[in-house]
Amino acid sequence: MRTLKARLTRLGASAAVASLAVGSLALATSAGATVPTAAPHIDPAPRLPRLPVVTGSTVGAKEVPRSVPAAASVATGGWQIWSTGYGRLSGTEIMMPPAAGTPLLGDWNGDGVDTPGRYEAGQWFITNAAVDSPQWEGLTAFGGDPTDIPVVGLIDGDRRADVGVFRNGEWHWHRANGKPSAVDNFGQAGDTPIVGDWDGDGRDDLGVVRGNQWILRLTGVNRKPAYVGKHVDVTMMRDVHAAVLQFSFGAVGDLPVVGDWDRDGRDDPGFVRGRSEWVLGAGLEHVRKSTRETHPLTEGEVPLVGNQATGIGHCPSATRSGERFGAIAAAKVRPPITPPGTTSIPGNAEILATVQDGLRYVMTNDLTKRLKYRVGRPYYDPLSTHRTIEESVRRSANSALAAAIMLTTTKWKTTNGISRRELLDYARWHIRSLACEHGAVTPGGWGNTWQSALWAATVGQAGWLLWDELNGQERAYVAAMVVSEADYATARGPRYFRNRLGQEITPGDSQSDAVSWDLMAPALALSMMPKYGSSGRWRSSLIGMAIAAFARPGDLHNPQVVNGVQLDVRLPGTNANEDGTVTNHGIVNPDYIQNVEHLWWAASLLRAADRPVPEALFLNADIVYRALAVVDFPAPPYATPGGTVYQPLGQIYYPMGADWGTRRPATFVGVDAFANVYSAPDVRAGEFLAAHAADTRALQMRWSDGHIYADGPSEESYRLGKEEYALQQMSLAWWAGAISDGLRMRLDTTAYKGISLGRGTPIP
Repeated sequence: MRTLKARLTRLGASAAVASLAVGSLALATSAGATVPTAAPHIDPAPRLPRLPVVTGSTVGAKEVPRSVPAAASVATGGWQIWSTGYGRLSGTEIMMPPAAGTPLLGDWNGDGVDTPGRYEAGQWFITNAAVDSPQWEGLTAFGGDPTDIPVVGLIDGDRRADVGVFRNGEWHWHRANGKPSAVDNFGQAGDTPIVGDWDGDGRDDLGVVRGNQWILRLTGVNRKPAYVGKHVDVTMMRDVHAAVLQFSFGAVGDLPVVGDWDRDGRDDPGFVRGRSEWVLGAGLEHVRKSTRETHPLTEGEVPLVGNQATGIGHCPSATRSGERFGAIAAAKVRPPITPPGTTSIPGNAEILATVQDGLRYVMTNDLTKRLKYRVGRPYYDPLSTHRTIEESVRRSANSALAAAIMLTTTKWKTTNGISRRELLDYARWHIRSLACEHGAVTPGGWGNTWQSALWAATVGQAGWLLWDELNGQERAYVAAMVVSEADYATARGPRYFRNRLGQEITPGDSQSDAVSWDLMAPALALSMMPKYGSSGRWRSSLIGMAIAAFARPGDLHNPQVVNGVQLDVRLPGTNANEDGTVTNHGIVNPDYIQNVEHLWWAASLLRAADRPVPEALFLNADIVYRALAVVDFPAPPYATPGGTVYQPLGQIYYPMGADWGTRRPATFVGVDAFANVYSAPDVRAGEFLAAHAADTRALQMRWSDGHIYADGPSEESYRLGKEEYALQQMSLAWWAGAISDGLRMRLDTTAYKGISLGRGTPIP
């Protein structure tokens, strides 16, 4: 075995690599004739809207946050924080549990981003999440008089919002730092209280609006400030080092708002008229000048003011710390090697045509239907597009990866009426929007949860492939997302279906899927950033999860050593059955056996980085693939007609039933393509690849718009993006062929120390 491993450490560009089963390695080849492709009849894409291009600002530059219009309804739980200039659906949406009281916005934790709050009869509630659907958290009990009007401001300069109440001219404050605050007096009963940093010193001053008169108080001044213009009446109060400013702005009935609209560090007046027109003042120097924006308020909504903590053109919900974290990581990224794909591999001609036509469908669907009202926004808000995060994130990530693969491995010029520039803009739009709303960048964003490592690896690979096309902030968001998910997966570690005694820890559900999903994040991070400080931990985590993902009962008694891990001594449990099948949802489940592709996908990522591939990524992979291609399921006890999962003409047999339909050959094209590179030749992966690719293409050719599946659940019932998932698998198959045809393979047999295999569950 050592001799065979040595032979695999340096393979030429055209060689395919072996699979490490229990005790054997073998070289795979692709064979067979190309299946003729049917004459294309896909309609050209209609005229698609032009997507905005972010060319932008430099991450890390010292920029003053900008105030932005916002609105909320406590009764519906909806908070809208808009990005100026892009209409009602721009910016981000936060859905809170419906409640009662007065809606608020404030930077409650000092991270630079304003997030929802509410006041109800002396009780204050907040969240520090800037997107998605968080829960209310109690802040404090303060106020409660029936005449109290809640206010939020930065009264002590510690960057955390303080809360207060205006009570008939009295201001009562509760400081975020817990320090006592004296009662202040300014204004009178009937006034509308406002607060703002009128002088730019980092602390808010008091103000009231009386009719159309704005009356502001500045403290710590002994002369008229230079930034106060001639249309403002100034009354100096030198005995208390203060000044009172008064000017007319707006009309009776307008709703006053305050914000730093021009990013000069000083707050400016504003008002909302007719529940749609926002008039934003030019500051105290020019109180008769203003700009106007339209942001209609729905019934029950109250106008508020949010902020963008980073530069114009950046992610609207990002924190500056998130951007800086990402910028540091992005500086460590090495772009990938991207060899061109080839149609010389049987099935690849069908794959290429299917992906090209599939992109025509998803682009048209996204830009004219699914995301129609968001196409004018540089960063759309993905988490508010669908009911579940899985659909919101995974669907767009799959489309982005397919587009990125086509852009980097083909000579895409104009296909189906879609130009290279349009395809690139579409891919970047998805990449930056998804990475923007990851929790590493945006408070409360998606990530570090079930399957998120896979979603992050999908959109992260798209960003990595297009690295040279991304600007500074896009790179920072992608890098922050990838590092965060890799660190999370590393900390989480492997899990198991059965313990060493064969008892099911998670009855009916192998953990092979979750573990193989999770290993994708450290694999991508290690490929992108091999010199990052966490790279050693990522490699150890990748090896540990690769060993655990499809460990079989026989491995518990197998003395084989893989990257320094002796299986029979170290393994605490197993995830695959002895014949390579995988149990999930209580059945032997081909759709979960297919997840073995993640091992080979991870190996190909490392090859794209010209990095050595740990031998752990091939443990049992060939044996698991054989559960699709070779293992026989007699009927009975299995369902009629029995036989292998892979049937003639690309059909799929489900021996114990299926979860998402039985006419979904695209699901298996990806694993076939990787098996054609890495598995042993006797499994005939190349033949299955060609058959499943041809069957997928035939399904697609029934329509003229590029989609694959018939409506309804009969063929494919995955409701959270079945077309995009098929497109991802087909594009991965094309990319797998490009990697095998154009890059060398270096097998890493090093014995690493400190590899964690997790722990089995103790027996009760």
